[in-house]
Amino acid sequence: MASLFKWGRKEETPAVKAVSVSASDAVSPSKVLPRVLAALKHIPSPVLLDLGPVIGSNVSFFGDELACKIKVEDLFAEVEAHTRQGTRAQLPQALPARLRHAPESIDGILCWDLFDYLDKPSAQALAVHLVSLLKPGGVLYGFFGASAVDLTHYTRFIVENPSTFRLRLAPATPTKRYVLVVRDLNRLFEGLLTSESVLLKSSVRETLFRKRA
Repeated sequence: MASLFKWGRKEETPAVKAVSVSASDAVSPSKVLPRVLAALKHIPSPVLLDLGPVIGSNVSFFGDELACKIKVEDLFAEVEAHTRQGTRAQLPQALPARLRHAPESIDGILCWDLFDYLDKPSAQALAVHLVSLLKPGGVLYGFFGASAVDLTHYTRFIVENPSTFRLRLAPATPTKRYVLVVRDLNRLFEGLLTSESVLLKSSVRETLFRKRA
């Protein structure tokens, strides 16, 4: 179920609860988020698709910075539900089906670290669909872990300012991380160009892709 936010007027599905910020959240720098903002600021009223949960402060931040329309589709909840039910084999169909948006209708996509929790068929199916949703010149922003470990939590990326996140952990059913190196990312997001890629001290790659205009 999607939530839609228009800056100046907010429409939210009543059942959706926003993630709050705690003083105990870890702080992490961002090298790439400023480039995401710069890529979208020249677009009048851009459409932003957020694949994570509703985070009220993020909605406010991107609204203030971009005067954008934000569509929130919590695909992490979809992944968690299928993992608990033992139906992850359905994810290659279920994830694209959640994103019922017209082709080339989205200016920017916030993936966060979603692809870490997907297997190869699910990642391929979702990536193809996301590329099709982006307008020419649109951008896709994501984090990709470099170590094949069992993931036991989800990370909520709470934007504190254009160069800083607060990271909040949420429980997850253990899942082996799907590691994507640079050449894998280029193949996965065929049709997009890597605009910026930074390997953080945490061994997570912060990446910005852009669709050819």
